[in-house]
Order: sequence, then C-alpha cells, then structure tokens
Amino acid sequence: MPRSVETSVTGEIATGDIVAHGAANDVARTGVPTTRHDEASDRTGTTGVLDRRSPGHLPGRIDVVPVAAHQLPPPSGLFVGRTSELNRMEAWHRENSERALLVALTGSGGIGKTTLACHWLRQHERRFPDGQLYVDAGTRSAEHPIAAAELLGRLLRALGVPPERVPLEMAERLSWYRSITAGRSLSVLVDNVVSTAQVRPLLPESATSTLLVTSRSRLVGLTMEGARFMELAPLNAEDVVHILSRKLGRSRVSREMGNARLLAKLCAGSPLAATEISAWLAARPHRSLAHAANLVREQRKRLTTLPRSEDFAAHSVVDICYQGLSPQAATLYRRLAQHPRGDLPVALTHHLAGIEGSDSERVLAELRDARLLGAGEQRYWFHDLVLAHARTMSLGEDSPGVRRRTLHSVIDWYIGRAVEADLVITPRRPRFGRHYPSRANDWPVWDSPESALDWFERERGNLRAVIIEAHHNQWDEPVWQLCEAMWGFFFHRKHYRDWIDSHRLGIEAASRLGHPLAESRLRCQLAFAYLDLEHFDEAMDVCLPAPRLPEAGWDSAELSTTLSELTSAARRGSGHDDAGSNTSDERPGERKIVRISSAALSRARAPRAETTGNHRIG
Repeated sequence: MPRSVETSVTGEIATGDIVAHGAANDVARTGVPTTRHDEASDRTGTTGVLDRRSPGHLPGRIDVVPVAAHQLPPPSGLFVGRTSELNRMEAWHRENSERALLVALTGSGGIGKTTLACHWLRQHERRFPDGQLYVDAGTRSAEHPIAAAELLGRLLRALGVPPERVPLEMAERLSWYRSITAGRSLSVLVDNVVSTAQVRPLLPESATSTLLVTSRSRLVGLTMEGARFMELAPLNAEDVVHILSRKLGRSRVSREMGNARLLAKLCAGSPLAATEISAWLAARPHRSLAHAANLVREQRKRLTTLPRSEDFAAHSVVDICYQGLSPQAATLYRRLAQHPRGDLPVALTHHLAGIEGSDSERVLAELRDARLLGAGEQRYWFHDLVLAHARTMSLGEDSPGVRRRTLHSVIDWYIGRAVEADLVITPRRPRFGRHYPSRANDWPVWDSPESALDWFERERGNLRAVIIEAHHNQWDEPVWQLCEAMWGFFFHRKHYRDWIDSHRLGIEAASRLGHPLAESRLRCQLAFAYLDLEHFDEAMDVCLPAPRLPEAGWDSAELSTTLSELTSAARRGSGHDDAGSNTSDERPGERKIVRISSAALSRARAPRAETTGNHRIG
C-alpha cells in the first residue's frame, strides 16, 4: 500500500521535501484541522496528508459506519383505496424466502406509485431494522437518466461507506453492495426508473430485504430477476370522491354528489388530478363542483399541445390550476421549470422570484397551495408530470431568449454559491473565476468547512446537471468555473466519477475559450483524481500538456506540485520512495512516467525560478 505524500514549496518544489506544520496553524489558514500541511497543497487547495490509496486497492475487509438510514420521502398526505394492491404485496412478502423480494410498481404519471410504495413500507417498518433507503433514478431529467453505478454509490454511502472509500468502478461497487447487504434486513425504494439496467444491480443480497421499483415503463427485463409486477389501475370513482370529501369537507361534496362523481370520472382515477382540482376548489370556496367539472371538460377539449395519453386527465387538471394562478405566480412557475432537475433549494426559488420582481413568499405560497410545487425542508420540487406541464407552458408562452436567460440565471446562482462554499473550504487558494473577487469579503453563508462540504453534497446532483446543461448549450465559462469551485469538495469527499467527468468537460471548455490558465488548473485538479486512484498513465496524459500552454497562461507552482506528486507516485509504484533512488529496477511504464514528468517538471519550474528566486509561495 503506497504511503502518504507531503511536499513543501520554497521557491522550487523538490520531490520528497517535507515541512511539518502544527494543526492549529492549519485551522487558522484553511479552517480544516490536519496533522500536516504544506504550502504547495495550499496552492492547489488540498489540505492535510494526501493518501493516494485507491478504493479499488483497499483491503478485503470493508469498514462501514453502522447506520440504519430512514430515507423515505415524507407522506404526501391523503392515502385512499389500494386495499387489494396492499394485500397482494403482503402476500408476495409472505411467499418470498430464497432471495430479496423485488416488486415493480408501474403505471401512468400521477397514478400513485410512489405513494403506495411508501405507504406499504411505513406499515412494515419493523421488518427492516437495518434501514429504509431511497434513491430517485431521475426521470425529472429523462434525457440523462442516472446510471446504475451512481445509484449504487448513493446506496453505499447511505449504508455507511465513507464517500472517499466508495469504489470508482461499477464491478467493485456491486461487490461491496452485495457484501454489505448480505445478512441485513432492509428495504430499498428506487423511484422513477427509466430502464431495467438501472435496477438489476440494486437487489440486496439478503432474503429478508425488499427492493421496490416505480416506473412508467413495464420493465419486463426484470422477469429474469424474479420480479413481481403490479400495474396500478386508476382509482375507482368512490375513492376519488373520498379524496374530494377529505379535502373540501363532506358537506360541500354531499350537496353536489352528482357533480362530484362527474368530476371523479373526468379525473380518470388519477390521485394527482383529484388532489390538484381539490386544491383549486379549496382556494375558491364559492365555486361549485359543477363549475370545476365544466372547466375540466372544456380544458380536455382545448388542450391540444399535449399528446392524448393516460396522463391526459392529470395534465388537464394541472392546466386548470395553472390558469388560475396570478400572473406573477404563473411566470415564476415557468421560470422554476428551467431548472435542469426540478429540485430546487429554497434560496434559488427566492432568487428567481426576485429577478421577476415578485413578492417571493406570497408567490411561492400560491404555487404550494395550488399543489403545483412540493415543499420540504429548505427545498421545493416539481412532480415530474407537473414539471413536464410547466416546461410545455414555457415553450408556448416564453421566448427562447427568456428561457435562455432564466437557465443562465440558475447556472450563475449555482456558481456563486459554489464559490462561497469553496472560499470556506480552502480560503487561501488563488482563484481565476470571475465570481471570486466579488465574494471574497462577503460574510460566509456556512460556519465551517464541513457545513460547506455538506451543501455541496446536497446539491451534487444539481451541480452535475447544471454542468451538463451548460456544456450542451456551449456555455464554456460556467463549465470551467464550476469545476474550479468544486475542487475542494471533490478532494475531500472523493466523488471520483463526478470529479473526472466534470473536469473533462471543463478542460474542453477552457481549451475552446483559449483560457490556458483555467485549462492548466483543471488539468492539475483532474490529475489529482487519477493520482488518488493510482491511475498514473491517465494522470500523466492529462497533466503533461499544461507546460506546453503559453507560459503566461499557467500557474507554474500548481503545475510543479502536481508533477512532483506524479513523479513521486511513479517511483513509489516500484517501491523506490527516495527521489534519488536508482530507477533501473522500475517497470518500463514507471520509468517513462518518471522521465517525462521530471522533464515537464523542469520546464514548469524554469520560468518561476528565473523570476521569483526563493520567494515562498502562498
């Protein structure tokens, strides 16, 4: 197992030079307590001892922090009917004995798949003492469904694997997942699945565990995994009337029972449609159910922008709720839908409302009351069917320029927040992004590096989606700037796949812009990911083009640090830790890395040695 590496910078970076600093000094400079620190790592933003162990090279024993996570979404409110479905799921559980139970709940959008799954799991929480896990497979961004490897990574972290020890490769993640879930009794709910490939690896390795899957697709490929399938039918009319009675009051509904049944028929058994029209009527106590039924009927005739499908009733009712919004709320509804995933932190919703000059609290309350926007702890979100409607409305009512500016505002907000968090995590590191000067003296939003890292963790999926969206729009500045701002997060939390994928896009963006300073920085940042993983060839390939960039366009100190690490790592690969060791016994690949990176290191040092002498960096 390779040992940790520490280097120091005093004018030049000499491989193997080690300078120790006290932990108190580390806290004063970076806010991160460590046992060792170095000026070179302060240039790159790394703090503390750099451990180059790859998760793929860890010992056979898997150290896991014991946790029993309870991640189910909060109850959505009213649950009605579904008695036969609950009984069938219970029978499947009793019959199951040889392997984990796999149930696929399918059906149209808004039919109640997630609600049914969560209700059954809460009923039987005691059966799963080792936790109830939840992951969203991502149909809010159907063009970019979340890969099975990413879902496995989320589940491993929920099961107590430290982020920095989650393996990079899919095969290793699967092996770890099976090992950890063996002998446990837990449930896993995978929501909004797009394809069978997302689900197959997620089956726990325990006969006392259960995997529930929700999808609009039938997922027939899961037959080979022994899946039980249940396609949810629409609610019957009496159940829909029951929803209306619970939401509007029994007396109001009983006075118009005939119209209530007509409204139930027009909702086509969709719990989402019934809930939406109930919210619309609740906000208008003087409107009759007959009036609402006429609106739904007329709306279904007019709504030709959407394909007629089994979701059509729900879309019609959502559109009625939309038409009843104030102009300010309708505008914000369309603006919020420009978010790549439809899962927004509260601060971002207020930011977008402020751009429109709206009273954000009032307008957001209007969207919540209309059931067009879900609300949780410090977050708002769209149901995927509502998000599709909001985007359709935006296509019809907003110009391309308005949609583009709104998306740019979303991306810009994320860059600003990422910059603020990065300044808390690694405060002394020089930066090049345009957001840093304006925020360097701001009062920090976070009170510690750990809380800033936790913000990155919560928004990781959104940040990934924002980078991809900016890349698809060929907005190169935001792509590389987000990569620069996420360096401290990636270094500490070790999300290697996101680290590598984002930085490859960032390097491409900086190169297109002709921004050698940004390109050099991102190449160095990406090289550290490969060094952590002991992928030395990849580290060399990504790092060595940097010295060939225009000299004024790269940071020689940062590049020198990275190349020093690469040279040392290659030597350690053959057991020669001493910088002066004879490399005659090294493997050819290691000799090549040492030779090429040492030559590049000399080129990187030269300009700085000529101009700075022994000036200390940092």
